[in-house]
Amino acid sequence: MTVDQKDAQAAVREMSARVGELVRSLRRPDVSCLGTWSVVELACHLSHAMDAVSATAHGAGGFLEDLSGLAGLTSTMVASEIERDPVRLADRIEASVEAAMDWMGPAADQGLQTWFVAGVKVPISHLTCHILNELTVHGYDMAKAEGRPWPIPRHVARLVLQGFIFPVVSHIGPQLVSEQARGVRVTYHVHLRGGGDSTWRFDDGNLTVTQGPPTGRVDCHISADPEAFLLVTWGRISQWTAIGRGRLFAYGRKPWMGLKLRSMVNNP
Repeated sequence: MTVDQKDAQAAVREMSARVGELVRSLRRPDVSCLGTWSVVELACHLSHAMDAVSATAHGAGGFLEDLSGLAGLTSTMVASEIERDPVRLADRIEASVEAAMDWMGPAADQGLQTWFVAGVKVPISHLTCHILNELTVHGYDMAKAEGRPWPIPRHVARLVLQGFIFPVVSHIGPQLVSEQARGVRVTYHVHLRGGGDSTWRFDDGNLTVTQGPPTGRVDCHISADPEAFLLVTWGRISQWTAIGRGRLFAYGRKPWMGLKLRSMVNNP
């Protein structure tokens, strides 16, 4: 499924403005935020990510054989970054986003580009939603470390999921399958509230994701609030919290398998 490029770009500009305002107003830039990174180090990473996706849109993708090398690459880049001023980092993030959006607009119908992983071809809308994913999720990380709210609008979460997360998993599903999925054969239908369906098929270490209404037998249906599903997917909130608040609900032939979905997919 290809999301609407204009909708995706509008959401990117919306989130870029929010992230820029957040980074400029950091009160505790050195507080721990994500893994070993501080808030300001995460802002450095976000700046790098904006540049990397923009370069990919210009044809510089395929620099990874698989996603296993991504964590080491990003850590090295942050460690070697000398800029630590939040205002200048916010300026860099916004400038990189705006340059990418200016170029991606007219390029939206120019076929496929190679993503970060060699051999994976994606439309420009996928790269736009990749930028949206980075801004949205890392904005959440920084805001949480600062003790500030970071609501994610439903339309933004849906664009990230349908335009980036689901396509990524469909392209490289076997790379993301965890040991918990070995020997498991199960089919999920994930329905995003407000619109959007996908089918997740696990087959003994293999995973395929297709978007659209399910066809064939489904073992477990999941009704998901888009923001909750996004944050659970990235391990930012517990699935138990989302379930307890009614933001995730499983039903069907094997509803108990809804509790296992998150554990069967590794984060890159």
